[in-house]
Amino acid sequence: MTKPLIVFFVILISFSSIQTSGSIFETQEISWRDLRKLNVKTGEMPRSLKKMLGRPIKIPGYAVPIEGDGGFDFITEFLLVPVFGMCIHVPPPPPNQVILVKMKEPVPFEMLLDAIWINGVLEVGEFMVGGEMIYETETSYVLKGEKVVIYESE
Repeated sequence: MTKPLIVFFVILISFSSIQTSGSIFETQEISWRDLRKLNVKTGEMPRSLKKMLGRPIKIPGYAVPIEGDGGFDFITEFLLVPVFGMCIHVPPPPPNQVILVKMKEPVPFEMLLDAIWINGVLEVGEFMVGGEMIYETETSYVLKGEKVVIYESE
């Protein structure tokens, strides 16, 4: 009877230590400074950036909607940039300063009018974004968006 109880406590302690020691499932807040460390010509990046890939992250920015329903009431894809209006000029920003966000669930257009926080899983590669509504732009990042929250400074 005591042996199963001991095993239960060992598993419980192990699980709680994983939860508190910064598991791979914990959302990490990152900055645009982190993303600029990717060398877009060589693909080289520091270990600190490599550790963020494929893991949940949170980053602030401004959205430029590119895909949505017929009336653009709900947005499914957008570009995230660090500075308001950065992606609507020519030439476009460097690829390591643009994130293509593909939302799991559509987001109301009104949520994207101001600065936002976006949570999701970050991937790196070479991606070209284009279409009827936008000019072509290149990005080094894709984010599988989970949640959008209006940005509020602390």
